Amino acid sequence: MDRSLLLLACASLIAWTGCEPPANEPVTAPVLSRPAESPTVATRPVREPTASRTAVPEVSWDTDRDGTFAQFLRDKSGGMIRKAAVGIEKRGILRIELDQSVAPEDTLDLTKSIVAGARRDFPDRPFTVSVYDPGGAPILKAHYRPEHGVQYQIAHQTEGSSSPGRGDGQASEESRGTPADPLARSGVTEADRKFASWAEEHGKAYLRYVEADLEKHGRLWFGVTRDVKPADVPELTKSLLQSAQKEFPRRDLVATVFDPEGERIGKAHLGADGDVRWEH
Repeated sequence: MDRSLLLLACASLIAWTGCEPPANEPVTAPVLSRPAESPTVATRPVREPTASRTAVPEVSWDTDRDGTFAQFLRDKSGGMIRKAAVGIEKRGILRIELDQSVAPEDTLDLTKSIVAGARRDFPDRPFTVSVYDPGGAPILKAHYRPEHGVQYQIAHQTEGSSSPGRGDGQASEESRGTPADPLARSGVTEADRKFASWAEEHGKAYLRYVEADLEKHGRLWFGVTRDVKPADVPELTKSLLQSAQKEFPRRDLVATVFDPEGERIGKAHLGADGDVRWEH
């Protein structure tokens, strides 16, 4: 067949079917965005049938103001949230149970999006976001204080907290209240907590907090103070990672760095060979 006739036939077929080759777009972690107008507040709790392939999250709330944010989570989570219990206005508590579709590496970005939305709706209120896996086990906490910004904290399995919608979890969390020191040092293991304590003690002029999961997974999170200039962040991160590698040798380490407002600055990878690779 003549080449020009073949091209003309292909073009006619594409125009008739309306099919276009899919674009190769990079896959990124979903980010929640606020709608132009807040949805109408309904009574709690809300349960809706899952007629589509994307399940509708089960949400509950305390006040009308909490309800507005709960419905935002329900409508805009894109199936990434299974349950949400919002009690920010009076109790400063938000509990989220993730869907099985959420990859571990996307948990932090999703939590950041939820915190950003809550800060817009409750700018004057300190609150704690507790994130749970689909089995109800705690994963991560984010503490927001207007005067301090956001601190991300690894959840401990021994805390006894439960996922949204479970009465025993709500009672225990309410009785504990918010942490007396939102910048308290923490780590997954005793060795992690020892390193976090050492780092905060020796770098208290530069570090707001340190969270460590170094012994098992080679991960480190820390927030810098307002005294740290942006140009000094890479060197500070490198120094902290090198100190961690002395305590946890022969492994790759990753540090995630947050500014004084709780926004992520970047991520640094320290290889076993001692080379640091910075990722913004």
